[in-house]
Amino acid sequence: MEHEDQQVEQIKGFIKDYGPWVVAGLVIGLGSLFGWRYYQDNQLAAAQERTESYQAMAESLQFSEGAEAIAQAESVAAELAGSEQGALAFMQLAQVAANDGDLESAEAFLQDALASTNVSELQGLIRVRLARVAMATENFAEAESQLNAVTNPAFSGLVSELRGDLQFAQGNFTAALDAYEVAVANQGDSASPYLQMKIDNLAGKE
Repeated sequence: MEHEDQQVEQIKGFIKDYGPWVVAGLVIGLGSLFGWRYYQDNQLAAAQERTESYQAMAESLQFSEGAEAIAQAESVAAELAGSEQGALAFMQLAQVAANDGDLESAEAFLQDALASTNVSELQGLIRVRLARVAMATENFAEAESQLNAVTNPAFSGLVSELRGDLQFAQGNFTAALDAYEVAVANQGDSASPYLQMKIDNLAGKE
């Protein structure tokens, strides 16, 4: 309260020293400031609401099965489209579709997810999953295109490993081994034992 009283006294002094015209400009500026804060508060409230909707959808998909649960989840995802929560919702639906063997729907959901976010980390993850789907359907050119579009350095190790998988799927074993070795270097201590198994498997094919 004492701090607020001091601010009031400072404002009174400002009015006395600089007159009403300058103060009018100050009031307009403060109005803009408070308007911006109001906008930010609304944005935060909307983001929290979207997050709650996404969490409810994710729980519904986890504990419910059948066409009705999927339809409800799709409806929520459509409402959240254009937001990070929407991207996560579409990714969740893509995972369900992929688990059911419906790779066409999985790809469509992932494309919706990609269109919903500008966050590079999310975009990288979505493109990695799109590349996996493309490899599963032997659309190797699309898989390579998606991997080339991943620019976030946090995914460099994973992308290198997937490049190895892509080359292996096409029978290019030397190129696959080169990519896996790059992946090991990029992943460092976080490299999985499965990556080393891929390298060991290729050692006998050279």
